[in-house]
Amino acid sequence: MFWAIHCLDRPDAAELRAAARPEHSARLRSGTGPRPVFYGPLVADDGTTAIGSLIVVEADTRKEVADWVAGDPFSTGGVWGRVDIHALSPSERSPVRLTTPAP
Repeated sequence: MFWAIHCLDRPDAAELRAAARPEHSARLRSGTGPRPVFYGPLVADDGTTAIGSLIVVEADTRKEVADWVAGDPFSTGGVWGRVDIHALSPSERSPVRLTTPAP
């Protein structure tokens, strides 16, 4: 199952984000926990100032995703002020197809 993780940074979290970014990025690529499918920073209208994160992962349960998010350096480092996790059902009409890898 796919899950969308929508995170908004706390106000004035830029320095915290910069400090935690290397560990956060390494964790996304580590191969442990839910499988990241797509991710990137949410940015302000200026196109460069990070204001949050959007991550789509594949995992069996919401609890697995929530536990993984809770251990993320942006969570533990106080970057994210709000995190919402929702199940995602990709549309058959989407120009990009998300597929589950064969077991």
